[in-house]
Amino acid sequence: MSSNLELFIATIARLRAPDGCPWDLEQTHESLSRYVIEEAYEVQEAIHNGEPDKLKEELGDLLLQVMLHAQVAKDAGEFDIEDVAKGINDKMIRRHPHVFGDKKLDNSKEVVGQWEEIKQEEKAESGTQSAIDGVPTAMPALLQALKISEKAVTQGFEWENEGQVWEKLESEIIELKEAISNPDMEKPEKRIAAQREIDLEMGDVLFTLVNIGRWHGLNPEESLIMAMEKFKQRFRKMEDMSTVPLKSLTAKQLDDLWNSAKANIKQEITK
Repeated sequence: MSSNLELFIATIARLRAPDGCPWDLEQTHESLSRYVIEEAYEVQEAIHNGEPDKLKEELGDLLLQVMLHAQVAKDAGEFDIEDVAKGINDKMIRRHPHVFGDKKLDNSKEVVGQWEEIKQEEKAESGTQSAIDGVPTAMPALLQALKISEKAVTQGFEWENEGQVWEKLESEIIELKEAISNPDMEKPEKRIAAQREIDLEMGDVLFTLVNIGRWHGLNPEESLIMAMEKFKQRFRKMEDMSTVPLKSLTAKQLDDLWNSAKANIKQEITK
């Protein structure tokens, strides 16, 4: 263990000591859970922005959450950071028999397949039944969709070719349009059921889009984040370029301004 890591462990233990920090002493796994997610997203943002120094800082903040949870557990007599490290180290060795054993694999696809096979064996031993179990419901929905889809594929549940995925998307869009145009939406006694059907059909469209992305090795969460960042950049440029509030412009003026902002940003990038 490195000296810096030892110092960090000691620092967290000191914060949680009886005469330590009142805030840290009050924390539980439940009270800290939100920060794990928040810090993970900040790590992701630093990666997207290509900022190594920021990434180093955010990884430290994320590591802080791991250490705090481990210390809370240690104080409760459950486990400590050494147990956490041992558990994940054992898992890495167990799931990489092609590195730490005699098995040979030729490519990353085989590695992923082997990883899932070993996970399924572990699930069987623990009593878990379904191949698609184990995806956290607290995970963003797009990531859940990708994970569930990937797990289903390991069991052979897959389209034969990409064209079939596009056909599925087209059929789901048609079903969504039909659900939206359902006359039951105008009937108070049937509106709730009709709205639920729209929600389900919208979900089917999104889930199929996730699978299209999977066929091309894309992470839908990452793709959506990139699209939102692009939208925010162009929208802010529209605000900068307009001499009047955007809400006072016509649809045609907004469309023209959007295209101008798009061209302006592209020109700035190529300079």
